[in-house]
Amino acid sequence: MKENLQTDIEWDPVEFDLADGSAVKVVLGFFWTKVTTGDRALGTRPFKYLAIRVYSDEETHPRRVQQAHELIHGKDFEAEHCSKIWQWLVDHSASRERMDHDSLDDFLAVFESVIDKIQAEDEDMIEHLERLPAITLPDAFDQYDDSVFTDQRD
Repeated sequence: MKENLQTDIEWDPVEFDLADGSAVKVVLGFFWTKVTTGDRALGTRPFKYLAIRVYSDEETHPRRVQQAHELIHGKDFEAEHCSKIWQWLVDHSASRERMDHDSLDDFLAVFESVIDKIQAEDEDMIEHLERLPAITLPDAFDQYDDSVFTDQRD
């Protein structure tokens, strides 16, 4: 699904308040990249990419929501996990657990850990082993000899 992302899929935005009264709006969708005039002169064209954008009115004027954080497909999450991530977000926004977050940073920390957990649960064991630096980069593996701490004379 990485290669052929369906750009016609739409998710309804999720809105809720945090314990400190900050309004949060989370949008999952396709957004256009911003290309400057200089980039256009070099031949760069805008393209759509999948992202989760978090908007908040924390530390802004009341009722003025601005973009606070962005999670990008392929870097922060994979497209095949969108439905599970979004389902968790919808359930979380309707539960009282959202009131445990004292700030937007608290919510983002929990949200990112949930995304990591969802991806880890669905991850193939081969992919998991490939991500371990000790397996893929033998030089990075700790080569410390611990035989001085164990009784190996017998």
